[in-house]
Amino acid sequence: MSLFAKSTRASPTGTKRKLPLPIPLLVLAMGFFGFSLLVSSKPETKPVESKEVVWSVTARQVAYKMVEPRITAFGELRAKKQVKLRAMVSGEVVATGEGFQDGARVAKGDWLLRIDPFTYETRLAEADAQLKGAKALLAERKASVGLAYQEYQRAKKLAAKDTVSKKVLDDRRTQHTIQKSRRDQQASVVERLAVQVQRAARDLKNTEVIAPFDGHVSHVAARQGRVLNPNDPIGTLHDADNFEVVFTMTDDEYGRFLLRNSSVIGRPIDVVWDVGAEQITLQAEIERVGAQISQSTRGVEIYAGVRGKISTILRGGAFVTVDLVAQPVPDVMAIPKDAIYGDNQIYLVKEGRLVAHQLTDFIDDGARVLVRQGLTPGDEILLTRFNEAAPGVAVQVLEQG
Repeated sequence: MSLFAKSTRASPTGTKRKLPLPIPLLVLAMGFFGFSLLVSSKPETKPVESKEVVWSVTARQVAYKMVEPRITAFGELRAKKQVKLRAMVSGEVVATGEGFQDGARVAKGDWLLRIDPFTYETRLAEADAQLKGAKALLAERKASVGLAYQEYQRAKKLAAKDTVSKKVLDDRRTQHTIQKSRRDQQASVVERLAVQVQRAARDLKNTEVIAPFDGHVSHVAARQGRVLNPNDPIGTLHDADNFEVVFTMTDDEYGRFLLRNSSVIGRPIDVVWDVGAEQITLQAEIERVGAQISQSTRGVEIYAGVRGKISTILRGGAFVTVDLVAQPVPDVMAIPKDAIYGDNQIYLVKEGRLVAHQLTDFIDDGARVLVRQGLTPGDEILLTRFNEAAPGVAVQVLEQG
């Protein structure tokens, strides 16, 4: 019997009537109708045409010329001479100089501090008195030697005439020898006392602390009334007219520099000190190189003396920038290392597209390379670095670097 056959049943009155379709069939019919409607009304998707991306870049034209390799480093400005002032004798501080205060500038020979000199004046007077007495006795001993010598010579003449006995001659000789020994002994006493006088005089002189050179005072640790012992610190003096710059070159930079220069000693450098919004430029010359490469920084310390007139505002400890110029290299093309991709590869811009080029003959200059040959003058080298750079990529040069 067909599923779609009409079903009939008898009515109570004996007549036949039509029954409605089953509900599942009705649901299926409605679903099929909805699906057909959606398929017929869906929007048509048209393919989108893809446009090539053109990158805006910076390039540099190839031109071989003389290049001065430079090494930029950071260093510290230091006073060439820095002396920690200390008390050489003990005693109470009775006075301090006007310039003996933190930050003050003093001149060579200015007195900075005085210790009570009474004890040392008396010691010097005593030692001087003893020395005078010893010298007087020495003069007496010298006179006795002269007299004994005369007696001995007289006895020799008389003995030659058999006027005196040999015993008398021997006695005169012995007496002369004794007097000479006493004279020499007293002479040593005089020398010892002279040393004591010198020591007492030096101690007295050391009661006054004198500035050994022109400089600025810092770390003042002694004031009037303080009792000092020998070797107690009283302050620090920094040279005000002689400065040096200390900076570090890495062993790689130092090696590259020596490849182009016979020596670092004597090379001029530019020193820039940023003071707020101002810059102070100084000229310096390398004087010496550290004895060994530091294991912590993997570099060697370079010391350069500042030349020319020193500004009065210059102070040790300033953080400075150092620019060191190496021997000029002729006929090279300088390319920053940011423009190098992979294994010494760069990109040239030709007819709006990138072309890969391999570098073979160049000098490593740290932040850049100096190409000696292999590039054609007038070619454009890509300087802008971006991840999508590859042969054939379209670019537009907006700026020459």
